[in-house]
Parts: sequence; structure tokens; C-alpha cells
Amino acid sequence: MRKIVSILVMVFLICQSGMGQEYQDLILKGVNVIDGRNNLLPNRDVVIRNSIITEIIESGSGYIPDSVMVLDLKGKFVLPGLIESHTHFGMRERFESTELTEQEFRRWIYSGVTTVREMGGDARLSSYDNRLIARNEMPGPDIYFAATLGGPDMMRKDLRQIGATQGIGVKKAPWVQTITNDMDIANSIAQVKGTQATGIKMYAGIHADLIKRLTDEAHKQGLKSWSHLTVFPDRPLEVVKAGVDVVTHTWGAFWQDPNVDPSRRIPFTHTSFENARDAIFPSNMEKVNVGEPEIQLLFEEMVNRNTIWDVTYSIAIGNLKIREVYADFLRSASDKGVKFSTGTDWFNDISEPFPSLYEEIEALVNDGILTEMQVIEAATFTGARTIGIEDTHGSVEVGKVANMIVLNASPLDDISALKSIMLTIKKGQLYWRKDY
Repeated sequence: MRKIVSILVMVFLICQSGMGQEYQDLILKGVNVIDGRNNLLPNRDVVIRNSIITEIIESGSGYIPDSVMVLDLKGKFVLPGLIESHTHFGMRERFESTELTEQEFRRWIYSGVTTVREMGGDARLSSYDNRLIARNEMPGPDIYFAATLGGPDMMRKDLRQIGATQGIGVKKAPWVQTITNDMDIANSIAQVKGTQATGIKMYAGIHADLIKRLTDEAHKQGLKSWSHLTVFPDRPLEVVKAGVDVVTHTWGAFWQDPNVDPSRRIPFTHTSFENARDAIFPSNMEKVNVGEPEIQLLFEEMVNRNTIWDVTYSIAIGNLKIREVYADFLRSASDKGVKFSTGTDWFNDISEPFPSLYEEIEALVNDGILTEMQVIEAATFTGARTIGIEDTHGSVEVGKVANMIVLNASPLDDISALKSIMLTIKKGQLYWRKDY
């Protein structure tokens, strides 16, 4: 007799430790697949063997062996696991509280976030947590993290880098490096590689010619190159031309406007979070105009180079005036064909049922920046591209890792339907939302 396991029985079988339920082979029967590549495939059976998607077929058209676990999910919606492409560990209260970090990991996985890109913190913590998650000793998403690179003034004064290198110091930590013209770049990148980082992140105080040299060496050694869109002192167009894979923050595009001058923001330091907020926006914001030809040229260069924009729209959500400017810039860039990833750069309160990524995804749709299908691509396949794992992750396709979520309602009709999540599937584990 086939092992047709109903949802009620599955819930009963789940272990109560907070970890997911293991499976070997699995079929999701009768689902509507939103594949992350702008396709809707109705009424499909998705076959998973050894955590890899092996078939996506018309429901009922294939043979089901007795040994395979089947979930009857007729009418439900299956999406790729969500990717949070801009977060930070080991900073502020999350450096002091491992319990808070573990709670965030748990909330992420039970909310369908199967992968995160950590954009500057303590590599020791990220590596340690990633091992626990990989060994199924702690529920959470897969972690891909950056080494932070910045100019001398930034590294002397940035409080976060001091916190992220406790016990060893900024001058010795290979995951936090001071960039100078006469440095041995090959050796520097080799040290980054040794930390298990996925990429380098250029933060502030690095000229575009150095960004290019760092990027070329990172690519040579198999690492991604990530950068603030404006690193200071150069304009963002020069950063894009340096060949980085991903640029971060919507505010970076403001500095392409010829009416503002990024070179006057040097030295840019991060002595407090209030200081940082003041530094990233031009003082004469009223002069910034997305219609400036120089800004449109920036967007065109990003499209031509296939540069992904990690827009961190969440930063602006709480400020109506800034939010309107962000939305104008992002609508214009999207119309040009720039690809976005969804990354928040902040945590909402852990008592909230869903992580901050949900609010960002909804805002991008509700503010008319992306369609529902586009934002799903941004939160899945494009997120995988930021990390360099798009060949194995980020979409529901044959041959890819079975990191997926199951929803009760269609997010194409209403993006808030993401909150109807009932199940997260990640690398052989089932995480039922009911057990969160």
C-alpha cells in the first residue's frame, strides 16, 4: 500500500524539539508551482529524491513507488525558499545575545527563509552557526557571509568592526581588512578565502581603481564581489564599472546626481548609527532627481553589466519622505531592466510572527515598484544569483536543491499570501509552520 501521508498525520509525527522532520524521498502532489523564473505551473507533482528535485510532472501522470512519502497538497502553492540577501550577525544586541540570534534563525526557517547573505559581521560566529545548521543541530537557513573591506579612516573608527573582531582586533582579523594602495591584494583575498567567506564587501573609503583590482582578484580566487553602490569618494557609476557582482542600498544612486558630490563625504565613518544615517544621504536631497541623465546612465550600465541591486528598501519604509524618493528611483531602475534582490539590513522585533523580509517584499509590490511575480523572482532566483548559487538554488526546477515553501493561497493574487505559509522544505527537513 502506498504511503500516502496526510497533512494531519505528518503534523502528528513531527518531533517537538524545534527541528524539522527528516524525509528521504517525497512527492508534493497536486501543487501549483511558482518557479522563481516568472512561470506558474498549475496542478503539478513535484518529486524529490535525496533533497534534489528530480521531476515536475502533471499531477497523477507518474508512477509512485510504495516507498515514497506523498503529501497531498492539492491546490496549494509551491515557491522556492526565500532568500534574505542583506542581514548582519555579530553586531549590536545580536553580538551580545546568542539566544536572540538563534530565535531569529528559527523564525526565518519557519517563515520560509532558507538562505541568508550576511553582509558584514563576525566570521567566526557565522561559520560556527552554519556548521550547527548544516548538521541539523539547530534550525535555520544556510548562511553565506562577507568579509568587510574599508579605507583606513573607516577601520580606525567604525564601532561595528571593533565589535566584529573582539579578541583579535581589526588589524589582525582576516574577515575585516583595511584597504590601502600598496597592499598585497592577492594575499589579502587569500586570507578572506580562508575564512570560508563567499565574497568581499567594499564599504567606504576605497577608490574605484582599487575596487576593480580587489574585484578582479576575488573573481580569480572564486569569490563574489559585493559593494555599496556608493563607496565614497567616487560616484556609483565608477563602482559599477569596476565589475562588482552586486551593489547595495538605494541611497547609493543618489550620489550619481551631478548636483551632489560624494567626494565631500570623506572621511565617512560609522561612529554611531545616527552618524551613519546622516552620512549616507546628501544634505541637499531636494536637488536629487531620478530623471537626471547621469542617473539613467547608471541604470543602463547596471543592466549592461548584469549588476544586481540589493536595494534594502526596508531602510526607507518608516520615513514617508525618503520612501517616496526610494520608490521613484527603484521604479525607474526596474523599468530600465535592473534586477533587484530583497534584503532588509535590519531586524524587526523578534516577537513579530514574520521576519522583516516579509514587510520589504510586500512594500515593493504595494508601492508599485515590482509586480508579485517580479518580487518573487527577486526574493528567490535573483537572491541566489547574489551569492553565486543560482545553478543549484533559487528556483523550483529539476536538478536543483529542494528548498521550497508551501502556501495555502496564491501570492500572485495578493502578495500578503506569503503569510499563509504552511510548510518549509529545506535539505531533507520539513518545518511545519504550525509548530513555530
